[in-house]
Amino acid sequence: MRVSTSADVPAGHLVVLRFTLPHGERELLVRGRVVLSFYDNAAESYAHGVAFTQYTPQDHDEISRFVTASSEATDAH
Repeated sequence: MRVSTSADVPAGHLVVLRFTLPHGERELLVRGRVVLSFYDNAAESYAHGVAFTQYTPQDHDEISRFVTASSEATDAH
């Protein structure tokens, strides 16, 4: 997942993310590790790649459905 922030978070840092997916009905809570961190000049913010490390089975299913639907929508274009 890509996360944008106003402050730098170094690679290797453990984070807890709380978010709602587009068209989602509930908030997800996942733990992750920052695997990439850089300053995005165009957005004037820091960009971080986060790998999920811990989440509930329900969150996993919701994320999987979102990724599948997004992939299918991209393939259709």
